[in-house]
Amino acid sequence: MRWGQRRIQVGAVLAVALGMLVVAPGWRPWSDELPDDAAFAIGERVVTVAELDARNDSLRALYGVEEPGGGADQASFRRQAAKSMAISIVLDRAVDDAGIEVSDTTVDQTLSGFIEQRFQGDRTAFVSSLGNVNTSERVVRDEVRRQIALRELLAAIAGEVTVSKAELRAAFEQRRDQLGTPERRRVRNIVVADEQAAREIRTRLDAGADPARVARRASIDGATRDAGGDLGAVARADLLPEVGAAVFGTPAGAAYGPVQGSQGWNVGVVVEVLPAVPATFAAVRADLRRQLTGERTEARWSDWLAGRIRAADIRYREPYRPRDPYDVTAWNQPATGTEPQP
Repeated sequence: MRWGQRRIQVGAVLAVALGMLVVAPGWRPWSDELPDDAAFAIGERVVTVAELDARNDSLRALYGVEEPGGGADQASFRRQAAKSMAISIVLDRAVDDAGIEVSDTTVDQTLSGFIEQRFQGDRTAFVSSLGNVNTSERVVRDEVRRQIALRELLAAIAGEVTVSKAELRAAFEQRRDQLGTPERRRVRNIVVADEQAAREIRTRLDAGADPARVARRASIDGATRDAGGDLGAVARADLLPEVGAAVFGTPAGAAYGPVQGSQGWNVGVVVEVLPAVPATFAAVRADLRRQLTGERTEARWSDWLAGRIRAADIRYREPYRPRDPYDVTAWNQPATGTEPQP
């Protein structure tokens, strides 16, 4: 989250970068000929709105994916959810084609780990939570099974990914600036409703008032007020551009602001400046290797998935047609590790 701004990430679990599709000419991913109770169709299979809602309920039970209550956010969520389910069906067929089977024992172990992690091992609480979100243990087990199967499919599609020492060194030289720790600042930030109040607080801070005490009494930012406005050590990218410019244009010990954010007017004190730390090859080598391996795995998966989607006959009914039907970036693919973990 960027300080000074509040955002609701609608259906964030559905969003992972996979690349853009090259779409076969003439394919229209929408249809006015589907039944009124349909969300979309793949070939001869029609997926109803009720089926889509049931899947959303299972995702809510497993991952906490909440559908917004109305308006544009809800419409966007449902369009993205329809696309996610459509791609998931394509992948389920690929799992069947590959002959991947997941044993009940594996599902039991994974689900037990999830219950231990999320519900401290209380199965009764887990079952009760399913009723609260209008789903069942069977539906959740099916979702767990398919996530495990998709993870195996990904491994099969990506194969063994290697990164040579020369490639690792070249990537380090190309990304050296991004791999280091940027300059950070320890900040006490105060948010108030109007500019006049912010100017009055700035005057008090310039006169030596304790920013922590002022924040506890005056800030409307509930996330930091009780901590005396302490944001911790933040990089410029962690802040809204306007707030970042004010904070990083102020020396240690001095006050900044007022500067307007989306939640009000920001004013505060830079407590400490932590200089940037350049990256060294030895320090980042292991993380960089994992990053490059992940990028190459994702690229292989993306190319393969694009081919499967191009070959699928997917038609959406208008209320469920995604704004970007040709783009598979908004799909929760198995590389994310979002399946329940032990």
